[in-house]
Amino acid sequence: MLEYQSRYVENTKQIMRLLSEPDKDLSDFSGWSKRLREREAEIEALRKENTDILSRELFPTLDRLYEADEEEISGMTEFADKLMDWSVNLDIGVYVLIHDALLSLARQKNDRDRMIMELYRLGMGYYYLNRALQGIDKKETARFYFRNEMLFTEAGSYLKFFPEIDNEETKGYIIRSLANIAITASDRRKRVAVTSRILKIIRDPYYRELAPGLPWDRFLRSSNQQMSANRIMLSRGELSPSELSEILEACVSVFEPEKNQENPNIRWLWPYYEMQYSCGFASLQTTVGRLEELIDSQPYDQYDMSGLYGNIQLPVYYGALIEKNPALLEDAHVLSFLIGAYDKMLKTVTGFPPEKYDEYFRYQISLIFSNYYETKGVRSYREVTEELMKRLFPREYIEGRRVGELMQTISSAIMRLEPDFFDDIPFIHEIRDPEEKEKEVLRFAGDCGLYHDFGLLKMNFSRTMATRNLFENEYQLFTLHTIAGKEDLKRRASTSSLADIAWGHHADYNGAGGYPSEYVRNQSPYRMMTDVASAAVFLAEKGEESFGERIEKLFREEGRRFSPMVTKYLSDWKLQEKVEEILCSPPLSYEREIFESAGNSL
Repeated sequence: MLEYQSRYVENTKQIMRLLSEPDKDLSDFSGWSKRLREREAEIEALRKENTDILSRELFPTLDRLYEADEEEISGMTEFADKLMDWSVNLDIGVYVLIHDALLSLARQKNDRDRMIMELYRLGMGYYYLNRALQGIDKKETARFYFRNEMLFTEAGSYLKFFPEIDNEETKGYIIRSLANIAITASDRRKRVAVTSRILKIIRDPYYRELAPGLPWDRFLRSSNQQMSANRIMLSRGELSPSELSEILEACVSVFEPEKNQENPNIRWLWPYYEMQYSCGFASLQTTVGRLEELIDSQPYDQYDMSGLYGNIQLPVYYGALIEKNPALLEDAHVLSFLIGAYDKMLKTVTGFPPEKYDEYFRYQISLIFSNYYETKGVRSYREVTEELMKRLFPREYIEGRRVGELMQTISSAIMRLEPDFFDDIPFIHEIRDPEEKEKEVLRFAGDCGLYHDFGLLKMNFSRTMATRNLFENEYQLFTLHTIAGKEDLKRRASTSSLADIAWGHHADYNGAGGYPSEYVRNQSPYRMMTDVASAAVFLAEKGEESFGERIEKLFREEGRRFSPMVTKYLSDWKLQEKVEEILCSPPLSYEREIFESAGNSL
């Protein structure tokens, strides 16, 4: 690698270390706060250097890549590989950028072997990038998965040239790409069909003889695992006899050997039990009991993959099973066990060593955000997510609390002159006492600020945004955080009132722009608070503009991007002074909340 490439890799690793640096001394707030600020300054300096490296070195190099020799191309590939692996994924976005350019170069040179390889590598880059879409409505994410699917489909289409391709590695990329169509296809029937086809190819002696050096048995095992992931369809009555048979055969192939081990891995044992339940071989009560045994078998501080699976993923499944079968709650033991399982889950999450944060751990957190089952007796979604924000997303927590304080300040100024300004909100309208109403409005404004970017937490853009600016393809994913936040908050009673603010705070006041297009201001009873959030979020954005310049820009966008009713109040210089003071003051009170939370377990 070149010097700038090594520098970028080291900077990015250091940012990751700083973001997950353990809190060493939780007895001295001033020292802890000082170190927090030092870390932020170090991260910002590294981010600036990374941005300069990309602008000065990488982008110009990619623009003239057609002039590069093999040594330069090899170095670029090595650089990309240093930035992405399944466990850490330092910078998937740069990996995608590089392999997109290398694919274009291969097309230009009509280099078939390299083109197939780059189609596969770019497809894998998009696969990991698209993990940000976990738990978001499929109709919103279909276009991203389709783009990914087309890369693997194109690479797999070269199967017709299999006999004439000499490079065995290239043949391996064709087989892998064909298999990977299934992991990007959004339709489950298509996944079954694709995997069925690749299983036939992998078992076919014809293809094996053409590439005897490929790891065919590993391909077979992976494809069976892939087919077994469709077991959720077994109980739906929508499979043909042949499809049903293929899924069952794959499940038995994958799970039976584990079941018979002396110490079976619960990551395969639970899917086996789930398959038996889906097929009607085991009752719901039997399945619940088995799941409870698996959850109980893992100590809360087992932090390897099996431990995280047993302590986080299985409690999530337990809650999902109850949500689908609410009659289970008629048994007091089930609720009691759910409470205990969730408590243990949160103890695992909050005790997880920061230096071990990796992609698998972040995936588990996204499952909690997407699938936590809120019901009477368990900790509310609001309580759990706020605590997780403090522990795992302190930068986002501080920013959310700052936006909340801005919203409270603006809302207070509005309420003094227009006490009924927020009366379209049902629970505000019901309050008759003026002081009580203002108190409730300010509480709600603070909550809305804290949760306005909630959808970003499970999308895991934190490290990327701390490392550099987002690229266009990442920004397209990023805009879905409004939909992700709305979906998760709306589903739970404790947070449902916050959903519209998370959904609409980036939409234009006049509906002509911004995102998401699905948000229609006049259909939301929370629109007045969303208008306040839009202005507060804009003013809180970090950039090189002065506060005065941002205020002037806000006024220029009045009636289009921002509500005239809100900007009218922000024309008051006294209110502007208060807002500027909030933005310029150190967030000590919010830092103390995080500090105190870090010193106590959930």
